[in-house]
Amino acid sequence: MMLHPARSILIIDVSPFGRSIALLPAMRVLREAYPNAFIAVAASTGICELLFAAGLVSETIDLGVIKPVGRSSLKRIVGLLRNTRHFNFDLVIDFAPRPETQFLSRFMLRARTITPSRLPLVVEFLTGGASGRRGEQPAGYESVLRKLGLEAGGGRIAVTLTPEENARFEELLSRNGFRGGEPIVVLYSAGGMDAWPVASFADVAHRLTNNFNARVVSADGPSDGSFNEALDALLPKTAIQLAEPRALELMAAIARASVLITDEPNLGAVAMGMGTPVIDVAEPSHPAHQGRPGSKLAGLTTEEVYEEAAEILQESRSDSLFRQ
Repeated sequence: MMLHPARSILIIDVSPFGRSIALLPAMRVLREAYPNAFIAVAASTGICELLFAAGLVSETIDLGVIKPVGRSSLKRIVGLLRNTRHFNFDLVIDFAPRPETQFLSRFMLRARTITPSRLPLVVEFLTGGASGRRGEQPAGYESVLRKLGLEAGGGRIAVTLTPEENARFEELLSRNGFRGGEPIVVLYSAGGMDAWPVASFADVAHRLTNNFNARVVSADGPSDGSFNEALDALLPKTAIQLAEPRALELMAAIARASVLITDEPNLGAVAMGMGTPVIDVAEPSHPAHQGRPGSKLAGLTTEEVYEEAAEILQESRSDSLFRQ
């Protein structure tokens, strides 16, 4: 039974791109529950692109690039207010509440607001909250859906690509001298405190390039360029830098990869859904790993990651020869 009927809904997720990828399956549940409602989503640039492409939203409010570590942006909140003040929302769903987003929804928009927290956020803010960071909570997609009387439905993170997007990435490979036979290794780092060292990504990239003739693609988050900026002078000469990509461009690269090496578990879940092998170099204790089997957790040393990647590439090459 739907606990909160609504005709107009604002969904806010002030989380970095990697974390808020989990918003996609939550949005599919919400769209199915509210098929005729006007749904606006305020989220990072990449998430807005993916939700719009999937036809899950009526309108998007682009909050730009949201970093894993950093203070809230006053400019971002002012923009959110400017883009929402003309609407009359029945319901606001704030998946990763912060004091400023709660102030906006409860006092400026004056709408019924659903969050993951059981306590008013002002109490969480004053006490440091369950997350241990003052004024910031981890996104709680499943708990919010339960508050709405909805089931998460397994939470599978799926992204569908058009042939045009795949063709664009093939053109990028061709422009960079790709001959078609080399394995493609995509590197992606979410940044922040849990990030794997940039030098470790570069070390693995050189070893795979030298020993397997792999074509390395270092990919930033949508509209971001910080990972490639840090890697620039460290990469093999044949590496392709996918800086400030569109979200669908990033997904096309992952779909084409022989292996994805990443410290972002949610992006790893997307890759596995596409059939791309994943080496997850994030800390095993990372919350996103809980209850998520399937990705190959290689540990934190470059040697372990290299050996896991080498095994994947050798298996892939053997399968290709067998088919021939």
